[in-house]
Amino acid sequence: MTSLAAPPSQTARIAAFDGLRGVAAVIVVVFHYLCMLHPSWAPISDDVELLAHTPVHILWNGRLAVSVFFVLSGFVMAAAAERRRDLLVVTAAARYLRLAVPATASCVLAWLWLVSFPSSATQLQGALDEPSRWLDYTYQQPIPPVWHALADGAVANFLRGYSRFNNVLWTMQIELFGSLAIFLLYAVTRGAARLATLAASGAAVLLWFSDAYLGFIFGAALYEGHRRGLFQSVPAVVAVIALAMAVALGGPGEGAHLRLNLPDVPDQWQMGTARGVMNAVAAALLTFGVLALPAFTRALSRPLPVFLGRISFGLYLVHVPPLYSIVAWSYLQDVPEYVLAPVYGIGMLILAWIFTLLVDEPSLRWLSGWRKRAGRIRIAPPGRTQSYGPPAPRRS
Repeated sequence: MTSLAAPPSQTARIAAFDGLRGVAAVIVVVFHYLCMLHPSWAPISDDVELLAHTPVHILWNGRLAVSVFFVLSGFVMAAAAERRRDLLVVTAAARYLRLAVPATASCVLAWLWLVSFPSSATQLQGALDEPSRWLDYTYQQPIPPVWHALADGAVANFLRGYSRFNNVLWTMQIELFGSLAIFLLYAVTRGAARLATLAASGAAVLLWFSDAYLGFIFGAALYEGHRRGLFQSVPAVVAVIALAMAVALGGPGEGAHLRLNLPDVPDQWQMGTARGVMNAVAAALLTFGVLALPAFTRALSRPLPVFLGRISFGLYLVHVPPLYSIVAWSYLQDVPEYVLAPVYGIGMLILAWIFTLLVDEPSLRWLSGWRKRAGRIRIAPPGRTQSYGPPAPRRS
């Protein structure tokens, strides 16, 4: 990541955000594999493995990993809103296109997988000793026509918050509206008023909206602290404690609060709640660790995590449909898991890289050019013609 208005000495720390995102994407892939074939490890079943209720579960807790995406998006959107002076409508349209173009491509790919294996998920559901409700979240025979996939990726999933072609697209609605909220907040507030509005927005989320939006609030708050240099002198012990708290709060899986017989609190505050407050808090603490603990930032800034960060959006978008189709079919053909799991993992990394090179990065380049052209538009005062001249200089 670049151009986040960070001091030059913090470039490596910001680069580590790519590593954190890449690790989170891999965790999501592992989580969904387990959701399908071993739901008690995910955990999304009544019979849950013990390790899924311990901090070790953070290594495959996909729900926490998605919360990390939201916190990072909140940070990045706040940084972008701070440094850009485009018309709000241009910024909003650009964010929509940034999400919709790859999402639509992923739905078309999903459609191809599903028409090739139109009943694999249904057959697998009947064959597993431990059926998984996760297998119910996709289309099965008959598969809708391809134009349904196009409409789903471009519009429908943003409006209804889910997709049966590619079930990970439930996050696109939150990514879009969370981003737009940050852009609007930064457009109308400054200084202390902005911080107060962030706090009020967090309270509003707790009262009326999905807890997942807290990630954007926490991410923007972390950006505000970062640009003020508040984390440069944080003692290492404080950052280590924050990371330990992140593991403790974000590790336990669904239902852990009740199964561990912890004190009774409202559902949204319980550990292990699928989209509750604790995942957002844990994700914010992990992100704080990147900003405050040099050893953590160095580990995440290494080439492998950074490369995973580069392909993370593609990996997130392409990894589920092959599970419902080719992996399910292969499992039914008695392909052993010690072969199936690594082949699937390596295959998804390759597919994500191809998707990044052919879809994600070209769409970003096109979008960058579109923003530059749209940024030249100036709204003229009444009675004057509209100017398309060079944009006014931006404040640094």
